[in-house]
Amino acid sequence: MKKLLLLVSVILSSSCTTTPVSGNKAFLLTSAATENQQGDEAYKEILKKEKEVTGSAQSKMVEEIGRRIAAVANEPDFKWEFKTLQSDEPNAFCLPGGKVAVYTGIFKYAENEAGLATVMGHEIGHAIARHGGQRMTQQMIAAGASTAVAAAIGLSKLDDTKKTLAMAAFGAGVTYGVILPFSRSDETEADEIGLVLMSKAGYNPNEAVAFWDRFSKASGSAPPQFMSTHPNSENRREHLKALVPKVMNDYNSSARLGSGKNI
Repeated sequence: MKKLLLLVSVILSSSCTTTPVSGNKAFLLTSAATENQQGDEAYKEILKKEKEVTGSAQSKMVEEIGRRIAAVANEPDFKWEFKTLQSDEPNAFCLPGGKVAVYTGIFKYAENEAGLATVMGHEIGHAIARHGGQRMTQQMIAAGASTAVAAAIGLSKLDDTKKTLAMAAFGAGVTYGVILPFSRSDETEADEIGLVLMSKAGYNPNEAVAFWDRFSKASGSAPPQFMSTHPNSENRREHLKALVPKVMNDYNSSARLGSGKNI
């Protein structure tokens, strides 16, 4: 038993990493190399299905902003790519390894380079923090716990109806008590990392607050925060506003592009 506990302790301690920029601790059972490979494969599959926009002023802006952020991200193992995809969906993503895509639907909310840098910095923040690996680790642990609970309930003296209810209660507890709150913390951390990156890249961090003002007004009603994987837009805005003074030195030490060009 002592040997087992020692082994578990070694695995746990060796699986803890420090996230760049934020300095937060993260628990990972996956390797960065594996995550980056999966990110590359997923990116190729997405590009097969989506319509890429090339040669436009907007796609060139995405590439330019991406390169500026990549230059300050300090991720030498990332093989950066920046694509613009045709879609009305106001979204963007960055897969492990630096595979970035921006949907054209986000441009009307971004309004300018700094607004777009807010979105791209946030998505790149997810990749830097290895949130994909953390999500896979979390699912591995949840799956193991679910199997153990199912076995325990199956051996119990509860009738079938109560066993079903017990498993449903456990599933809800995992979803609302662990998975969704953890996702909200990911989003908050990505916001923080993105704010630092855009500031170092020369974009005025105050534009991040302005972006979320515009986006929150346009997004309308949203589910209760405890049932959402994203922080409430107003809470997000206020959190970023409080962080702006902390990154002003980064911005003042940069090329200071301000809000950049309008989209």
